Amino acid sequence: MVCPRIPRYHSLMNISIYQRMSRGLLIAFCLILTGFDGFDCSSDDDSDSGSTNTDIRVVDEQKISANSGNFDGNLDPGDRFGSALANLGDLESDGVTDLAVGTPFNDDGGTDRGAVWVLFMDDTGEVDTEQKISDTSGDFNGSLDDGDAFGSALASIGDLDSDGVFDLAVGVPGNDNGGSNRGGLWILFLDIDGTVLDSQKIADRTGGFNGNLDNGDRFGSAIAEIGDLDGDGVTDLAVGAPNADDGANNAGAVWILFMNIDGTVDSTQRISRIDGGFGGRLTKGDHFGAALAGIGDLDGDGVPDLAVGAPGSDDRGAERGAIWILFLEEDGRVRDEQKIADREGDFDGTLNNDDQFGSALANVKDLNGDGVPDLAVGAPNDNDGADNAGAIWLLLMTTDGTVDGWQKVSDRAGEFNGNLDADDKFGAAITGLGNLDNSNIDDIAVGTPGNDDGGQDQGAVWVLFMDITSQVTP
Repeated sequence: MVCPRIPRYHSLMNISIYQRMSRGLLIAFCLILTGFDGFDCSSDDDSDSGSTNTDIRVVDEQKISANSGNFDGNLDPGDRFGSALANLGDLESDGVTDLAVGTPFNDDGGTDRGAVWVLFMDDTGEVDTEQKISDTSGDFNGSLDDGDAFGSALASIGDLDSDGVFDLAVGVPGNDNGGSNRGGLWILFLDIDGTVLDSQKIADRTGGFNGNLDNGDRFGSAIAEIGDLDGDGVTDLAVGAPNADDGANNAGAVWILFMNIDGTVDSTQRISRIDGGFGGRLTKGDHFGAALAGIGDLDGDGVPDLAVGAPGSDDRGAERGAIWILFLEEDGRVRDEQKIADREGDFDGTLNNDDQFGSALANVKDLNGDGVPDLAVGAPNDNDGADNAGAIWLLLMTTDGTVDGWQKVSDRAGEFNGNLDADDKFGAAITGLGNLDNSNIDDIAVGTPGNDDGGQDQGAVWVLFMDITSQVTP
């Protein structure tokens, strides 16, 4: 026997006295009957918003693919354009944010070597021009090998070399330095036209990195700029190794890289089930470190904090997924942590088995105006509309790392009117884009690497123009 569904309502909508009374009676009814054997009072709520503060929604969208958005680059089947995204700032100084897009299975120079597209955007979400960076394009002189999957992860790292242009970190989790699939990343010093002025590789015993990597770790599967942890004036990085076996098979790990201005590593700190002061419980197959996002100083202690995805987490069901909020120390160790998962961390959105919530993460600034940075979380295997069509969750955060409210965006939620198909995997990558349309809220880019425009798995990116009906007074 299942308790009657308890509806949930947007707080900003007009809720009648009757609705409130009805909801209260249902709750009381459930509480009375919980003592009966076989009676399940859990909610099967599928509502798309749990915000107590605001109503966030998509007001327009623009698709970028082989057939859309004025993108003139050449994509091939299986490229998986949109597997990673990064906000590059305004490279060419035209007043519009530009975008880096990962295409990790591009075959320039060899099989699955990968590529990155730099998209110079206009305020409609379409592409003005583009520049490809690969083994054979964009003045990139680094050496790529088959299976490197260059472009699997991207992170804007600010102006590392102080030349006035944002620089870019690019993951190569299939890199074989030191052993099979140990992984790595490239630091790209960019020019205003999106080409590469210089580059520095970081991998096993390369680029000043002396941490211990094992075969199959896939270090570089996720990258995030986290600010200047140690106060030396140089931006530091977090790098995911989601297949690391610290404490359990594929439990995962995160490396904190304290950087030099030349793109080399000064020192490191590993965070895992057995290292770095992390007190949370990780289990086999969690893939902690599959996604990362710097979230600024969430708790106001003067040290930047970090969000980490664990999409293989089995909270309340197989691979429903989870994220961890890590409150960091200046040395990169964890002072405290908060888990967000199905019915944990005050998150009560509906997750299903194999959603893989936490596959992508992005800091989307302060959506509701309460002074706390908020998060976008990808669940690319969500089945809204079709199998593995995908979804993202917008989480309104609190300073203790719990969730104050949320909004789901999918084929059936958040007023998204774009067409998603089975296996599109909308939400495999996310980044904030700044306020492209000069509304009262920043816009968001979402990767859809399984999209079939132009050919199977060529991939796509959706630009979501967001709006908000009301903001909280801090």
